[in-house]
Amino acid sequence: MIPLLTIALTLLSGAADFARVFVAPEEAPAEITFYFQNRHQEESFQLLDDNGAVRPEVEKPFSYFVRCWRTNRVKRMHPRTLEVIAAISKHFGDARIEVISGFRARPYGAPHSKHFIGRAMDIHVDGVPEKVVAAWVWKNFRDVGVGYYPKQDFVHVDTRDVDVRWVDLSKHGESARAKYFARRADDPLPVDAPRLAYDAPKSTPAVAAVSPEAPASTQLALATIESILVEPQVR
Repeated sequence: MIPLLTIALTLLSGAADFARVFVAPEEAPAEITFYFQNRHQEESFQLLDDNGAVRPEVEKPFSYFVRCWRTNRVKRMHPRTLEVIAAISKHFGDARIEVISGFRARPYGAPHSKHFIGRAMDIHVDGVPEKVVAAWVWKNFRDVGVGYYPKQDFVHVDTRDVDVRWVDLSKHGESARAKYFARRADDPLPVDAPRLAYDAPKSTPAVAAVSPEAPASTQLALATIESILVEPQVR
C-alpha cells in the first residue's frame, strides 16, 4: 500500500498546477461594501471564504461595524444571517448594502427581537426596491424572518426556526402596523436557490472529482489514491 501511495504522490508532484486537478471552483466571493446610515460610515468586507462560509477573522470587525448605534455595545452576528446578507448582495450584482440596524441592545426593539441576539439586520439594497428584495429572500431561503417596511425604505432579514414574513405600513416613529404571513415548512425551494454553507451537512470529505481535461498522469495519480483509500483492510 505504501509504495502505491508514494507513486501516486510523486505523479501529483509533477503536475504543473495542482489546482487544475479538481473541478474549477466558483469565482471567489467579492467584497461587499456596507454603509451604516446612523453613523454615516462605510466599509468593505469580504465576508465569505471560497466555500461560502463566513470567514472567522471577519466576524469580529464586522460585528463591531454593525454594533448598536445607540449604546455602542457589540454582539457577535450570527454567521447564517451574514451568509443570507452576502447572498442578497451577490444576487443583486454585488450591490452595496445600507445598514439601518444590526445588533440592538435592549430595550431598543420589540420584546423578542432577533436584533437582540445578533440574528437580524435591517437593510436597504442600492438600486433595488425593498419589495423586490423581500420577495427574493422569502422565495429562496427557509428558516428566515422577512419584514417589508415600504414607508421606512428598508427590509428586515433574520434567521430563525420558523418562517415568518410581514408587511409593516408604519412610518418612522409610529407604532408597528404589521400584517404577518407564514408558510408550510415543507414548501420546496427553487432549484436555483442559493445554498448556505452554514446549512450544509457535516460529513467526511470525499476524494475530489477529476476534471476530464486534467493530464493523464494526474488522473492516474488520483485514481490510485482513491483506490488506496477505499481498499478494504485485511486483518
